[in-house]
Amino acid sequence: MLHHEFTIIFTANLVGSLDIRVSQNVSQTEVRSPEININSEKKMKVTKAIITASGRGTRFLPVSSAYQKEMVPVMHKPQLQWVIEEAIESGISDIALVVREGAEIIKKYLEIDNKLFNYLNEIGKAHLMDSVIRLTENANITIIEQKESDPYGNGTPFILAKAFTEGEPFIGMWGDDIIIRTDPTKPTVIQQMLHYYYEFEPIAVMSVREVPRSEINKYGSYDYYDEKETTIPYHAKLLLEKPDPANAPSLMANSCRFVLGPAVLEEISKKIEGKDGEIWLTDAVARLIDAGKTVIAPPWEGSIVATIGDPIGWLKANMFLAINDDKYQVDVLSFIKDIQLSSK
Repeated sequence: MLHHEFTIIFTANLVGSLDIRVSQNVSQTEVRSPEININSEKKMKVTKAIITASGRGTRFLPVSSAYQKEMVPVMHKPQLQWVIEEAIESGISDIALVVREGAEIIKKYLEIDNKLFNYLNEIGKAHLMDSVIRLTENANITIIEQKESDPYGNGTPFILAKAFTEGEPFIGMWGDDIIIRTDPTKPTVIQQMLHYYYEFEPIAVMSVREVPRSEINKYGSYDYYDEKETTIPYHAKLLLEKPDPANAPSLMANSCRFVLGPAVLEEISKKIEGKDGEIWLTDAVARLIDAGKTVIAPPWEGSIVATIGDPIGWLKANMFLAINDDKYQVDVLSFIKDIQLSSK
């Protein structure tokens, strides 16, 4: 159960404007939850997702020298499990995890340890492994290794998983961003993105969130066609990567969930190098926008995004989840109060 009143206070006072933001506040125009029609006859139903989990995790050293940062726990589950569960909840049945070469810990985690399961069963605690078992029961999970010799850049995992997509549209998900639902009556972020894909048939739907002007230079910023120029909502006119804050076309910044059609994957596969000699997803999308292709870049509602690729973001995500969990809320709030008193 989420406690929305305290969520707002916590977000404003403790989380601030860094990595976790209530998405209901993200749009410069009104955000309306779309009516989802995932059985649309217009397009093939999207059932595949590619989750990128191949980074070095240097901001989590030295722990990430032993295992991948995506396996660092957020509350009682590895952060990667949160992402996989989100995909399954959104109707995805086939998932490719692109992991760093030699990252055996992820493979091991997804395998059922019979000895452990038998032990837990004997002591009446087999339910503790239910969430992991559900992952393999509800999705076909493929693991693809990214080698050290592969090109750098966040576009590379999609190239490596090209055969997995079989020419079909798919969901792209950053493995170190988790989505936390604050309003379960609203569709998931992925479902909201899929609505636009099914309804308007763009080559891509790129989720966005509003960020402070002082931070827009960390992201890709979108300019949009106005209502006189298009009938498509959130129709992207320009994607400018890491603009000067004073010249940013908007404060709507690229986020972490995408619906990508075959044209995007073909463009990434050209391996055109961008900043720092790396292959970037946003560069490929920007080139397609410049070529006149339709890209929709909408915000969402009913969820927040927690970027947990660094220790502070990780701590905030844990605090947020704990505060909004009946099991832990009293203890965590008491702890925060004690900290506040001791700091005076």
